[in-house]
Amino acid sequence: MTTQNLPGTDAARHGTGDADLTIMLAAHDAFRRDLTRLVRSAAAADLSDPARRRSVAAGWELFKHQLHLHHTAEDEIIWPVLRPRLAHSEHALSVLDAMEDEHELIDPLLAAVDAGFAQHDDSLADVIDALVSSLTGHLAHEERDGLPLIGVALTAAEWRGVGFKIARRNGLSEGGEMFAWILDGGDGGDGGDGGATLRTLPPPLRLLYKGVWKPRFNKTPRW
Repeated sequence: MTTQNLPGTDAARHGTGDADLTIMLAAHDAFRRDLTRLVRSAAAADLSDPARRRSVAAGWELFKHQLHLHHTAEDEIIWPVLRPRLAHSEHALSVLDAMEDEHELIDPLLAAVDAGFAQHDDSLADVIDALVSSLTGHLAHEERDGLPLIGVALTAAEWRGVGFKIARRNGLSEGGEMFAWILDGGDGGDGGDGGATLRTLPPPLRLLYKGVWKPRFNKTPRW
């Protein structure tokens, strides 16, 4: 079966090569999870209540921050590494171009949701719907056509090197918050998708996650 015939994350998981895409896919799932929380919060919450408004704002700000880090890593590190390896494929380069173009389309929608929260008028639901449609469509497109290119272009070792470069750029504190955010709402144990994500960390950092990152993350109410 070719990747073009597989939906979403299945396509990425069956991409050519042995690059481990666990963290990328887990981040995508976390974005989808928070979009669901965003829709629910905007529809049900009494945002005139200061405590509730702070909680929703904290979730929304963290979502935007994680999306910025994710897209910046793709645009400035991942896609540029792939381009020379895929220069022979017009189709592959067009996919990478589309990934960057879709990122640019999402940024104004984030600003529109910010404005909707500030005004808290009838436009909020519409702009959130537009963001959900655009971002979920982008994630599915990337999983179907973009992420499999990583396995085509890079060896597993080269892909790990890309991951180390992103981690060094973001720093340990940002990395800890990212893992706590990705695993938010899961059991944080050794089983299932959450366990697979946690096992991408070396044992000392798993202990740091359980003893420091997760408790610190959970101190702030979100959504």
